[in-house]
Amino acid sequence: MMSYKSILAHIEFDGNSDGRLHYATDLAGELDAYLVGFAASALRAMHVSEMGIATDELFRSEAGAMNVRRFEQLRRCFFAIAGDGPNSAWRQSQDLPTKALLLHARAADLIVSGTPHGAAPGDNYRSADPGELVCNAGRPVIFVGEDKVFRHPARAVIGWKDTPQARRAITFALPFLVLAKSVLVLAIGDHRHGADNSGPMDVVRFLLRHGVDADARIIEEDDKPETFIEALDEEKSDLVVTGAYGHSRLRERLFGGFTHALLMRSDLNRLMAG
Repeated sequence: MMSYKSILAHIEFDGNSDGRLHYATDLAGELDAYLVGFAASALRAMHVSEMGIATDELFRSEAGAMNVRRFEQLRRCFFAIAGDGPNSAWRQSQDLPTKALLLHARAADLIVSGTPHGAAPGDNYRSADPGELVCNAGRPVIFVGEDKVFRHPARAVIGWKDTPQARRAITFALPFLVLAKSVLVLAIGDHRHGADNSGPMDVVRFLLRHGVDADARIIEEDDKPETFIEALDEEKSDLVVTGAYGHSRLRERLFGGFTHALLMRSDLNRLMAG
């Protein structure tokens, strides 16, 4: 069975990530995993004119010094929470956060992040794009809900669609699912018109072979994000496992979609894989 031996905790350059970091620290302790704290921020050019972008060197020097102080503050906070021992380490990058985070994802089995701006990327010089992260990290990402603490999930819900992303997400989520008190495989769609219902049951059998006791629920309604979100709330889910972006990201940004809807739910723990 897959296990997480190394976890990368993404710390926001701005704002407070203490809750997310406590979650990552407790998860690493539960799994005896190596924990890496990571933060990134890039300096921006300041002046735009008809001649193009001009760099103010004085500004860059002052902003760079402020970044150094902020990195040191974040580093101290990380070690204060995670402990400064053989199972913890710190990394930082003066680069665009999304780009830097995707690069350093290679060092981990799991990325712990959050969605302080919902599905939006926020300021790309100072925060990571969650959609870009989950699509291109090559690693599972758990977006920790605001003010959530780590505990064994009481009700984990797998949003099932027969896609490569959903299959990968289930495999990646096994370390969480074996800890869960109950697991539900949830599929949504109008199965009365010839759709195959065998997929959710195959997933249940797959999970049983990995020691995860799961059941399945099929909602015979239109395949809409609202239906899925309502079902999550009805099930009182405290962990949601899904594949990411079954449609193009542009289409979801324009018209909405399951991934976009989940990224907006900062009250939930959401494990996703692209």
